[in-house]
Amino acid sequence: MNQPNFLTIDPYIESGNVIYPSFQLPFQTGAIIGIYTDVAKIHTLLQWFTKQPDTYTQVRENALYERLKVTEYIHFCQGLFSALSQSKEELLTLFALTEQKNTFNSKLKNSEKQRLKLLHTYLSTASFQVIEEPFQNLDEFSKQNVLQLLAVLQQQEKTIFLLSNNFEELLISSSKIYKLDAQGLHALDVKEDEIETKPSPIENAPILLDKIPTKKNDKIILFNPPEIDYIESVEGIVSVYVAGEAFPCTLSLNDLEQKLTPFGFFRSHRSYIVNLQKVREIITWTRNSYSLALNSTEKTVVPLSKNKLADLKEILGI
Repeated sequence: MNQPNFLTIDPYIESGNVIYPSFQLPFQTGAIIGIYTDVAKIHTLLQWFTKQPDTYTQVRENALYERLKVTEYIHFCQGLFSALSQSKEELLTLFALTEQKNTFNSKLKNSEKQRLKLLHTYLSTASFQVIEEPFQNLDEFSKQNVLQLLAVLQQQEKTIFLLSNNFEELLISSSKIYKLDAQGLHALDVKEDEIETKPSPIENAPILLDKIPTKKNDKIILFNPPEIDYIESVEGIVSVYVAGEAFPCTLSLNDLEQKLTPFGFFRSHRSYIVNLQKVREIITWTRNSYSLALNSTEKTVVPLSKNKLADLKEILGI
């Protein structure tokens, strides 16, 4: 395995307050590196990357030329990046826009526009590609198309940095994930195939507790299992999600798995437990990447480890 290189990122200081210190960001050629942080920090990171050599920065709010048709816009971008060797038909296929080729950009759906904006990233010859929120507000078809595009960028030996405040989307797309907060950069342990500690057999539990305690605003809130959509653990901090809202919980994922399995919950990933009654769809992103779409107004998607897929199919009888 190649030894990682490092980018030294400048600190961000505002009104004398250190929002985040200077840090070293490890990278390897051809890697997809996710940086999980809040919107304000994403904005400052984009500003830093924009000033770096051999780097192309794809900002989500970049505008399209609305009066051009899709094919006209592709031709314009090919000239902009001196990339006329690849045919328009190949690019239309890659971005899944063949049926929209004669459509004006202004008439495209939002997901189609976001896919087309990534054309700049694909055509750029820069070694470092920085993409802001690549999956935000995309439909499932477009998310899968973006994942395929990222795989193509990897084959071009480009190093891709994904900046997002959505941890689940980084899980399905990144080979390595880091969290950036006020203390600096922290590597997140998201290995899916590592052997997990087995909880004690459920049948040995003397009491079947049907309330899950959480705490918010100095109040202890008890939830019945059917109310819970899913449970997430990030850096040891466990959150119970109910109707799109997160509630901190002091119990570990192993404890919660033991308590909730009899109520139809499933450990879909080492960092996630999901209420199977809330699962609407099993999504296949790539051959080794899966997610569970929940039946909720938030259109929530929870990661599914590839080594958990067979167990889930057995439980569901499919």
